[in-house]
Amino acid sequence: MRQGDGPGSSVAASRAPRQRPLVGASLVVMGRTVLGAGFIVAAGCTTALGRALLLEPGPDVARIHWALRVLLTLGVPLTGWFLFAAGQRLVLRGKQHRTPVVESFEHLRGRRYLLYLRPFHLDRGMSEPPPEAPGRAWRSPFEMPGRTAEDALLRQFSSLGEVVAVGRPGERLPPLGARRGYLPLDGWQRPVSALLQGAHIVLMSVAPGPGTEWEFTEALRTVAPERLVLMVACHAREYDAFRREAAELYDARRRREGGSTWAPFPDLPACPWPSGGKRQYVPPVRAFVVFDRDWRPTLLPFVVGVPWMRHAWTVRRLIRAEMRPLLDRIGGLPERGPGELVPFPPSAVPAPAPVPRQPLLGSVHVHRQAPPRKRRR
Repeated sequence: MRQGDGPGSSVAASRAPRQRPLVGASLVVMGRTVLGAGFIVAAGCTTALGRALLLEPGPDVARIHWALRVLLTLGVPLTGWFLFAAGQRLVLRGKQHRTPVVESFEHLRGRRYLLYLRPFHLDRGMSEPPPEAPGRAWRSPFEMPGRTAEDALLRQFSSLGEVVAVGRPGERLPPLGARRGYLPLDGWQRPVSALLQGAHIVLMSVAPGPGTEWEFTEALRTVAPERLVLMVACHAREYDAFRREAAELYDARRRREGGSTWAPFPDLPACPWPSGGKRQYVPPVRAFVVFDRDWRPTLLPFVVGVPWMRHAWTVRRLIRAEMRPLLDRIGGLPERGPGELVPFPPSAVPAPAPVPRQPLLGSVHVHRQAPPRKRRR
């Protein structure tokens, strides 16, 4: 398997992320302080500096060379925006130390949850702040405050249940967005299959790669069509490669494993790639693909038209409106019945942790236990 592709990645890892809540709280406080200072410097000093140094310079200021005055007028606001961006980074890193993780996927059995699957190499881009909407004159730094692209996207599904995901092995801190849990590197397919079968909704970001393609073919075999949502967050060539390679893997698995649970492979639609016009906000996820009961797909493009004049909440409101058809379609699905729930396989329970009080990369915490003392007669 290619490194970073999916839960079966060959990335070496020995433990789950080591979070420090106190460090996280300190980073959040520090980041918000720097963020606020940067905003005050950038927004508050621009007009005053321009007037004092360029428009209405006093006798003492007029002696300063004009080039230096222009440099100061531009440099101070840029410094403020740099501090603002640095403060945002500190806040996000602090939140990573404090975000909860799934200690055991077995605890999800019987609970309503949404499963988020994706190739691990997409985590880096989805951990960045969301792209800015077009329109420089009306752009606001508070349109997506303190969020990552993944967090901003998955928040749209929060009304349907908690979103969980399998964390990338070896990552230092869990990304913001879906709540991560961790599995052993070997035998990950069985617990992922159980998670697929127990999920209320499966959100799968597609891209070529053995792990993601196996997850898609397993979802076709075990998940009701109405409960599967594909998210296209890759480029056109990658999406076309995924469609082709997933079909080949599905056909190979059906011949090798046999049985009667293999429906015909759905004809995944081609994705209309947005041009990214002057008034188009193009999120990392470009389209959604949903299915009816007979595995007939429907493509829902995800491109938001943004007006030039707007306020800080306009983009978020437009995103919610653009996603409303998808949420209405999957929002009315019934709860999973007790007979549909699949027990989590015992093979996913890891061995005892080699370091006291540190969890092994797995789905549960297992602590060392001292052997019983022999009683003397």
